[in-house]
Amino acid sequence: MQARMNRPSNPDVTTAVGHLYKAVHSGGVDPRLLELVHLRASQINGCSPCVYAGVASAKKHGETDERLHSLVAWRETPFYTGAERAALAFTEAATRIQDGAPE
Repeated sequence: MQARMNRPSNPDVTTAVGHLYKAVHSGGVDPRLLELVHLRASQINGCSPCVYAGVASAKKHGETDERLHSLVAWRETPFYTGAERAALAFTEAATRIQDGAPE
């Protein structure tokens, strides 16, 4: 898989992402769901530090190895709820929006 991002990060962007992260996590959504969404977007973007951090953070929030190992194939596994599946589908569509219309 080729990384979708191949430039060094801009410190201003990194700061903005940190502020966005804080805002998202203060919105009342289950932290485990937020971690799944972050991890799936990181997988799609090919960001290995983000994947590593996402797995560690998800595990701190009680996520299981079974679900984490299956996330890349979430459509084919029975481990996710309807709400999680909707969030993951939206995440994939939003992350791949530059690729064109979804199939």
